[in-house]
Amino acid sequence: MGGTILVTGATGTVGSEVVKQLSSAGQKVRAAVRSTTRADSSDKLKGVELVEMDYNKSETLTTAFKDADKLFLLTPGSSKAAEFASNLVTEAKKAGIKHIVKQSLMGADQEVDFDHIHLHRKAEKDYRRIWNSIYISASK
Repeated sequence: MGGTILVTGATGTVGSEVVKQLSSAGQKVRAAVRSTTRADSSDKLKGVELVEMDYNKSETLTTAFKDADKLFLLTPGSSKAAEFASNLVTEAKKAGIKHIVKQSLMGADQEVDFDHIHLHRKAEKDYRRIWNSIYISASK
């Protein structure tokens, strides 16, 4: 089946569903959470490896990426989302992550004046710069 998939934003609506679907498919999943104590009490993440992670602390990112080879990148809705994504991608590259899937928004590649879309666009530009990746857009 492959190695471990690190899922960020694992306690949220989308992240917890990604964890559930991957686990159900037999994938080895590591759920990145702010607090393992709080996440342990959640039915959403039962039976999944938990790791505490702070988007701003590289040492927690290093720990989260240990022995993982794939990343589902989901950042919180925050004015720092682009910075968080950049931190994750930088550490993922250092850790040798082979595959990243980033949740985004339709139209994030468009030059529009809407903060949420602007943050995704900035994160994706940083992602491509750091990772030198192929970008696939659902909107094209």
